[in-house]
Amino acid sequence: MSRPPSKAAGVRAQAAVFPSLDWCRTLADAIERAPESAAAGRGWKGTVCVAVLADECLPTPFIVFARVEDGRIPEIRELEDEDEIAETSPDYVAKGTFLTWKRFILGEYDPIEALLQRRISFQGDLTPIAERAQFKQLFWDTLASVPTRFADEAKPKAASGSSGKKKQGRAT
Repeated sequence: MSRPPSKAAGVRAQAAVFPSLDWCRTLADAIERAPESAAAGRGWKGTVCVAVLADECLPTPFIVFARVEDGRIPEIRELEDEDEIAETSPDYVAKGTFLTWKRFILGEYDPIEALLQRRISFQGDLTPIAERAQFKQLFWDTLASVPTRFADEAKPKAASGSSGKKKQGRAT
């Protein structure tokens, strides 16, 4: 089962590039602005590391650390490498390739299916997450609404030799 495709497709010109700290902050800000965020996240505090692993479309990994408190994200920062994940001792770690995360954001992968198919590796106690169905839904709805350009689509125009106009579309 997939989520609906991202509503952000028509606004790519204003979009942050995924993966980047700017994109992660945009997502965190959108979650915090949602009126239901405080109620949906009430009582949950934790730390999360998300690793976007290198693949044919992303030459170097991108790793972000976030601290979540009651539906707010007071801390979000980029980590230098995978060794830093262990140093931060996060409650949760999710790892997947760039293409896997891209398909997640586009709504092409269901989170449970991705875990079962081992497209995403996940470490941490799922019980507090499972108990917060309202926050999970808020997260997925917000993820689908964040304007996003993907690193494999965000090549510098000068390097492409194009006239500056780029076809917009989605990878499948």
